[in-house]
Amino acid sequence: MPEPKEVAPYLFYMAFMLLFCSLIFAIPLLQMQKTPLSGYAYSAFSYTCHQLNARSLCIFERGGNFALEDCANEGENGIHAIHERTAEVEKNGEIGYKLPVCARDIGIYFGMLLGGFLLPFLLGVKRTEIPNKWLFVIALIPMALDGGTQLIGLRESTNFLRIITGAIVGVAMPFYIIPILNELTGGLFANKRGSSK
Repeated sequence: MPEPKEVAPYLFYMAFMLLFCSLIFAIPLLQMQKTPLSGYAYSAFSYTCHQLNARSLCIFERGGNFALEDCANEGENGIHAIHERTAEVEKNGEIGYKLPVCARDIGIYFGMLLGGFLLPFLLGVKRTEIPNKWLFVIALIPMALDGGTQLIGLRESTNFLRIITGAIVGVAMPFYIIPILNELTGGLFANKRGSSK
């Protein structure tokens, strides 16, 4: 059985990602209730994301059920829709409550959570060896192509593609982050042991 300090970095990472991903869905639900806290939360998340309506997902309430879909209709990418950063969006006569991060960031963050769940089964959580950096570069290629071709005006991406390409990168990230955390905390524990002698 591993010692708690050996799995502490992994557990910290997973707890943080679970909390972070939970907040992504909790904030629009708070906005539905018109809670003042939601405004502060949207502002806090604005430091991590552009929050553009046309590239975001919204929660719509329909007959007591919730639907998660694009905040803007497909092809609706005019100046007004792209540059507006609101917590609530009107679409087809319905009010949608925007998630505080864009579709690509949702893919990245939930991919990081999924990758964290996969890590113990694939490589273990006590590893300090970082995988080959080129594997991470390969994981970045779909996102770079999707975002790059949109940036230079060749095409407009969709939120579905943004989520998928973000998730590819997100799943890869814990395979690099956890070994780094293990190395950093291993050094901290070693320093403590050395100083007590």
